[in-house]
Amino acid sequence: MGTALIIGDRFEGVLLETFVGEKSSRPRVRPLEYFDKDIRVEFPRHLRDDNPIGTRFTADVKVAQKTMNMRPHGQHYLVASEPSIIKVESFKTTSQLIPIKLNTASDRAYKYIEEEFKSKVNLISFNEFRIKVYGVATNNPDKKNVISTTVNRLDLIKTYALSRAKGNCEGCNKEAPFLKRNGQPYLEVHHIDELGKGGSDSPKNVIALCPNCHARITHGADGIGFNELLKTKVIEIENKFE
Repeated sequence: MGTALIIGDRFEGVLLETFVGEKSSRPRVRPLEYFDKDIRVEFPRHLRDDNPIGTRFTADVKVAQKTMNMRPHGQHYLVASEPSIIKVESFKTTSQLIPIKLNTASDRAYKYIEEEFKSKVNLISFNEFRIKVYGVATNNPDKKNVISTTVNRLDLIKTYALSRAKGNCEGCNKEAPFLKRNGQPYLEVHHIDELGKGGSDSPKNVIALCPNCHARITHGADGIGFNELLKTKVIEIENKFE
């Protein structure tokens, strides 16, 4: 499926494949999921030339666009980060290769993930990201607690919830009602048990909701019951990853 592209957006673990285009005999690279297949991918030439057509890779990609006279010009394209590229030796399914837009909540959170969780040769998958998030989650939240000099733990938990939702409300399962100005789906992160009342700062206590579902909790006649229902639902969602 296609997705709205904003210059500078970064995606993790995107599945790519080498192929031969209709207008060129040289190997090219295209995404196999999430993006339109006809989008151009800037990919190291030696990896394209040294591997058979149909070879698959995972890579971190960044959205780019050329400029002319200081203005954007032409179509968006993807730039693969060479240190993140991994050849898929035994391809089985794409279900475990989830491209996650880790900067959905906070650029500071993304910077922390990039610096702390990634090495020069490995990308971080959604499952790896999940493990790291659980590693910093706590049942005794302290609003002043900072897990690094660049990101507050709350930012990281919110980023996780939005990444997990993949643009769909985790309450009603519908798509986000609109895109923000930066092209990202608009969802609101809700702490099911309020932090100020002893709620945990962990993935099982946060859920990404559309504005209607979020307002239902606060203003709805069944708000308390709906919130309890979400508590059960988010645990079911998390258990699917275990």
